[in-house]
Amino acid sequence: MAYDGQTFGNRVDTLTQRKLYAKVVDNILNSATLGSKLMSNGEEFAGKTMDYTIKVTNSQAGQFIAGSETLNSAASDTTVTMSYAQTAFTQPIVLPLTEAMANSGSFGVINLQAFKKDEAAAEARNRIGLAIYGTGSSNQPLGLGALVDDGTSVASLGGLTRATYPQINSTVTASGGTISLSKLATLFDAVSAAGIESEEPTLGATTKVVWSLVEQLLFPSVRSNYDVLVPVRGATGQMVSREALKGVAGFTALSYRGVPIIKDDAATSGVFFLLNENYLKWHGRTMVPKEYEGHIEKISLGTADTQEGVSAAPYETYGFFFQPEQMVINQGSLIGRIWVFGQMCTAQPRRHGKLTGITAI
Repeated sequence: MAYDGQTFGNRVDTLTQRKLYAKVVDNILNSATLGSKLMSNGEEFAGKTMDYTIKVTNSQAGQFIAGSETLNSAASDTTVTMSYAQTAFTQPIVLPLTEAMANSGSFGVINLQAFKKDEAAAEARNRIGLAIYGTGSSNQPLGLGALVDDGTSVASLGGLTRATYPQINSTVTASGGTISLSKLATLFDAVSAAGIESEEPTLGATTKVVWSLVEQLLFPSVRSNYDVLVPVRGATGQMVSREALKGVAGFTALSYRGVPIIKDDAATSGVFFLLNENYLKWHGRTMVPKEYEGHIEKISLGTADTQEGVSAAPYETYGFFFQPEQMVINQGSLIGRIWVFGQMCTAQPRRHGKLTGITAI
């Protein structure tokens, strides 16, 4: 094994143990910030599908009257159902017998079995975090590419076609290459109901590049905002100081109109999202089927014991299960699995929006 620094001869190499750091430092995975937040604040997925009854038209039944004329008594049909089914993901945990033998005992500084389990959980979290920006293709859960769209990229949502029901469209605005405070304001107003706090955006999400552009727009007022963090878990739209966070995991944020804006390595290039978390949920399974009791178990992911870096970012999750390792009959290996069952859902897509094609200010 090559190393930097002084080169030692046999007088040292053959007489001296090396010092192995007791954790694996992740140099591969990056931060899936929005995925961490949404999954940490997820909700249970129950039943065959998660269904939402939404209103898509006005009954037009009300009337102004002059006196004793005949009144409108017609029944109205104003609702339809948005329906979301689960998706499934699995990450294997493979432990060859020969490697376990070599790693066993006091010289196995980092336990191989524990590391492979931590590694599988981290990679599973990261894959879901990446998918949360996608379109739901290739058996993936729905992402912002589908949930925040106007039919340009994804023609249907929740079993409804956007051409038939334009009420389920989000606001999608081409930025023309630049981002400005006026464009942010226009997008914010477009996805809001005037004067109703619950119907305004609660979170902005974008790439590091676009986040830095927004930072330039907000300068110099942003100078007093560098201490603001968004907790991984917590109330919708919540921002706290570093001191108030008291060691709990959080993300660096900017603030625009009181809404936190986070940066995400998984975010779509050149796109700035404004989201209303009241209408954007990760729903994950929480119950082990009776037939599978003893074969899989629900897990809550926390800080990894064998890893450091973003892969070890702690948060509780909905939808994650662990299948303990078992010996393969015709192989010298133990194989286990991380399973993820869930779906991203929105009941009111019009409360989300995005600016696309951003490259400069």
